[in-house]
Amino acid sequence: MPVANRNPKNKTITVSYRYLPLWILMAVVVFLLFAFLTGSRSVFRLYDLYQQRNELLLEKQALEAENQKLQEQIEKLQHDLEYIEKIARERYNLKREDEDIYKILPEVPEKQE
Repeated sequence: MPVANRNPKNKTITVSYRYLPLWILMAVVVFLLFAFLTGSRSVFRLYDLYQQRNELLLEKQALEAENQKLQEQIEKLQHDLEYIEKIARERYNLKREDEDIYKILPEVPEKQE
């Protein structure tokens, strides 16, 4: 009966290269997942930036529409006397010389005791 060699220096490690492509593929997949899900260029960060971009575009459109209305109002105020009169009457309570203005107040209910 042969005696087993118990000398630790004679140990040999056998490596099976059969699964090496699978391990490399798994390492690449893990690396790509880590790269896509973390950092400044992660999928989540890019989605947040996309949402901010859409919100800013909507705000820009609203501001451009408001700017257009203000430009039209400036044009009217510079050239349209009827519009100037209308604004003066509505905002500043001005009247013509031959007009009388009546202010109508709502009825206030009396207190019941």
